[in-house]
Amino acid sequence: MQKPILILSLVALVAACAHEEIAPNQDKDWEHGLDADLSTSIAPLGPIDSDQGAYNLIRRREKEHSLGSRLTAVELDEIVNNSSQVLASALALPLFKAGVYYGQPRLIEKGCASANRVTHSALRSSGSIDAVIQACAALASGSKQGSDSCSEGQKKLRDAYGLLSQDKGPEAGRAAAEAVRFLRDRCTKMTPPLRTPVDPSSRGFLVVWVLHANDAPPATFLAGETAIATAEAINEGFLRGVQAVRPVASAAKNP
Repeated sequence: MQKPILILSLVALVAACAHEEIAPNQDKDWEHGLDADLSTSIAPLGPIDSDQGAYNLIRRREKEHSLGSRLTAVELDEIVNNSSQVLASALALPLFKAGVYYGQPRLIEKGCASANRVTHSALRSSGSIDAVIQACAALASGSKQGSDSCSEGQKKLRDAYGLLSQDKGPEAGRAAAEAVRFLRDRCTKMTPPLRTPVDPSSRGFLVVWVLHANDAPPATFLAGETAIATAEAINEGFLRGVQAVRPVASAAKNP
């Protein structure tokens, strides 16, 4: 008699577990996916309330001329990691450009991190996310691999950027100057960068050369632009993002 009772108990236990696993959770945020361990890496589409405070902080830091500071970099980590995709799409290119302008790899990294949080196709388009991703790759590995003089010069510039990322400014400057001379002497197809508001004597111009030589999109190093206004650009990008996701929000309200 004990054996049938034991079997029935196991069956009841298994059924209870199964019911628990498939029971609907009315409070679940489905925008974060099915795997709780991975949910923090998936940005909500947004906009969300915290986006406003994040923008206000960036605007304040820009007015204080501290956008490229170490403290702001820590604050930006928090902003980027908790932004909606709408805000992330608006942050990516302006933060990348700011990093180029100020010669601050840490700002560039925040732009790259923002771009990587955007998965929505309309937001990728409105925020020029593919251009940012391409520029991030150009700094890391270049657009093409080769063994000719041009490829060697491109790598020398990427190495110089690596030194800049390690806060070795003087070494980075010398390495970049050598790389530019190498390219001018041995790579006949290499031309100077397009007009940019970045000071030719600054760390930022080193980054301009790296991006230009490694075929990054001109927009990422402010080619043809006359000034930089990061907060204003973020606000404009946010407005484009809101318009981009509006059809999605309308569809959700009127299924």
